[in-house]
Amino acid sequence: MNGEITDLGPRKKSAKIIAQKLIKEAGVKAAPVSLQCIIEHLQLTHDLEVRRIFTSKKVSGLLVVCSEMDKEYSTIGFNANDSWYRRRFTIAHEIGHLLFGHACTKGQGNGSHNEREADVFAAELLIPTKLIKMDFKQLPNLQQLSNLYRVSQQALTIKLIECRLV
Repeated sequence: MNGEITDLGPRKKSAKIIAQKLIKEAGVKAAPVSLQCIIEHLQLTHDLEVRRIFTSKKVSGLLVVCSEMDKEYSTIGFNANDSWYRRRFTIAHEIGHLLFGHACTKGQGNGSHNEREADVFAAELLIPTKLIKMDFKQLPNLQQLSNLYRVSQQALTIKLIECRLV
């Protein structure tokens, strides 16, 4: 297997734990998760900037990390042409890459694992398991929950299935 990680299990658990920790540290207590609060919290520990980018439909987002001397700064770019819900997920996904220290790995063995790990992180960040379990009991309506969490119905459905709520 050339040292590739074939089981995402431990990485998936780690991604969820890191997202939950970030939510707690940023003081988020209810849906929707404010990405502004998350970003402002991260700016305390990371020199982070989030910017709109105008690019082809192939690119939803990107993370650029630059180092100079003893300083490191990061920029997350999101496709301004994507829907608002898609942009939220993209920003959360790129935050995952930042926190995990993922480098660009396209075409390399563990790239898909890094992408999946960032997706798991983003889903947990935007749709925290603890909150969705409580909210689903009160509001078992996909469209209304999608609006509440400000995520796509597709992302919400995946999370509901993962949590065994549907």
